[in-house]
Amino acid sequence: MSRNVESSGNIDRSDLPLVCNADLDAPATTALDRLTRWATKALRAHVVLISLVDGHEHEIASVTSCTQEWISHSGEPLARLVGDQAARAPNPLVVHDVAQVAPRADVPPGVAAYVTVPLVDAGGTVHGTFFVADQRPRHWTAEDVELIAELAASALTELELRAARAEAERETRWSNDQQAVLELIAARAPLQQTLSELLRIAEAHAPEMLSSIMLVERMRGRPDRLRSVAAPSLPRTFTSAVDDLPVQEGSGMCATCALRNEVVVVDDIAGDPLTAPFADLCAAHGIHGGWSTPIRSTTGTVLGAFALYYSSSRRPRPGDQRVVDRSIHLAKLAIEQDDSARALRDNAKRAQSLAREQTALQRVATSIAAATPSDEVFALVAEQVARLLKADAGYVLRFEDELRYRNVGAWARGPAAAIATRTILSHEPDDPLARLRGGADAARRFDAGAGAGADMLGMLHRIAAPVIVDGKPWGVVLALRGRRREFPREDERRIDRFAQLTSVTVANAEAHARLAMLAQTDPLTKLANRRTFDERLKQETERAHRHTRALSVVLVDVDQFKMINDRFGHAAGDNVLVHLADNLRAVMRSGDLLARIGGDELAMILPDCRPQKAALVTRRMLAAVQSKPMAQRHGVTLSAGVAGLAAEQTADDLLRCADQALYRAKDGGRNQVVTYELDLPEHSDMRLSA
Repeated sequence: MSRNVESSGNIDRSDLPLVCNADLDAPATTALDRLTRWATKALRAHVVLISLVDGHEHEIASVTSCTQEWISHSGEPLARLVGDQAARAPNPLVVHDVAQVAPRADVPPGVAAYVTVPLVDAGGTVHGTFFVADQRPRHWTAEDVELIAELAASALTELELRAARAEAERETRWSNDQQAVLELIAARAPLQQTLSELLRIAEAHAPEMLSSIMLVERMRGRPDRLRSVAAPSLPRTFTSAVDDLPVQEGSGMCATCALRNEVVVVDDIAGDPLTAPFADLCAAHGIHGGWSTPIRSTTGTVLGAFALYYSSSRRPRPGDQRVVDRSIHLAKLAIEQDDSARALRDNAKRAQSLAREQTALQRVATSIAAATPSDEVFALVAEQVARLLKADAGYVLRFEDELRYRNVGAWARGPAAAIATRTILSHEPDDPLARLRGGADAARRFDAGAGAGADMLGMLHRIAAPVIVDGKPWGVVLALRGRRREFPREDERRIDRFAQLTSVTVANAEAHARLAMLAQTDPLTKLANRRTFDERLKQETERAHRHTRALSVVLVDVDQFKMINDRFGHAAGDNVLVHLADNLRAVMRSGDLLARIGGDELAMILPDCRPQKAALVTRRMLAAVQSKPMAQRHGVTLSAGVAGLAAEQTADDLLRCADQALYRAKDGGRNQVVTYELDLPEHSDMRLSA
């Protein structure tokens, strides 16, 4: 029969506070070893160890044993066994005699009695186990268990302090690393350099993984494809094999990610259908697991895929997710900045070409504006088109009838002889120009082709754009080349600009007018806005003073408009304002101005109208509005303040008086019109009259 080990009895705790210190620069094992050594001495225990758990991995962080056998046995199997027991028993587990409570196979070798206290943080996460054991049965007292729990709490505190410091250090490193990448972005470094540096940083923060970034290449007329842009740690043989893949199902992890616009995780590359075509390639490079995250633009478009690769078949860990989350935003910034820079470069080239084009167009437009004779303008158009398109000759042709046209403007380069103006030419019914005569609305290129001879104008290649006047074909602008070099497609747009010069100018003028109208108009009621009201009131005030004429301002406010919104909804409130605006506008004089100057406040400027008459007209107008079905359905009543312009008053003074009158109308019970009047000259007070 086994002999029980006696309890340790009264334990001296006087030096316990010295065990766990705050020296975070020392290794964690140093502090944990102090705990285990102190526990071995205080509890007279055979074995004391601290086992830590990280995901599915277990590790003995500290062990104190009376025998060398235990010290040398501090590997993964023992740590896993102790850790699994803690996971199954989240509360302290006290075993006085192993033989009486559990099969021996579930207990580490040489252990007859033990106490296991899990290291559980405030969030319920198990970080490890504080394990105290004896090689013979033992009665653990409440004081023993309390002390072990206290030691476990000290160990957990030590671990949490170090974890917090490690997290702070990681944050500092991330911050410094991110700053380095941001500096590359700000310096407009090449995209591959920036993304490669970003991936090196990501791999430094997650050493067990390799990474790559692939970008979606979109080209008109073919499916999207993935191009490998950065993969600093992956072999070139691997990145070359997965470069230029179509974005479709069956093209691998990254292509599927880009296609679906969602995260794709592959635990086992060899066994997953998504990556089966690449199983041999990955195996040859030691890659067995991975996942891919879409890189989305600010608008949500998939820019590419951020991929992580593992040397083992496993799922991503929280630390991997943090790396991706922090890296992918910087990748998006770098890619969008590069796209913007490329667009700027392309725009610069286009701008240079456009500058030449605009210069040519400006010469023509200036000639038109100067009322230059039409023959000279047509000749200038022919010259500028030919020079801009690097053609041998340019013409402006006016249609005479179905098969004939007149040359009204011509220019030729070098030894080429231009056809004389006023010459009437004809073409066959199947000539390409007939398509433009029939109303084609785009420029066309007509190439003679290899082996073909010159056309009736003596040239091999033609490009023309219809000149449309009042919606009907008037003629064409034509450029020709005698060399065997076709006009590029880009020239269609250029020549079309010359043909549409007048219509574009008119369209621009109309566009400017529309913009000016929008700047002066309230979008809901289509009335004048506050800016327009203020400008008009200032003008009318100056005019009234200059010509000694009357001027009145009326402010109209919907009573208890908030209650209408609250009861019927904001859409109903908007409808009330629209109907109010429409009804008031319908009965106003042509020279008056009605504006919306606030949320539910309208204002009227009434030139040549004294305040008494303005008040009378306003009462009639508001009564008519309130009788409408819309107003009655929503219980709409209106209050108004009227003020007339007095000598020496400014526009602001007049508006302030009308506002005071409106305040009086609202304060005096609403649903009324109040007029602000200046009293007789000998009196200094002012009065409001309803």
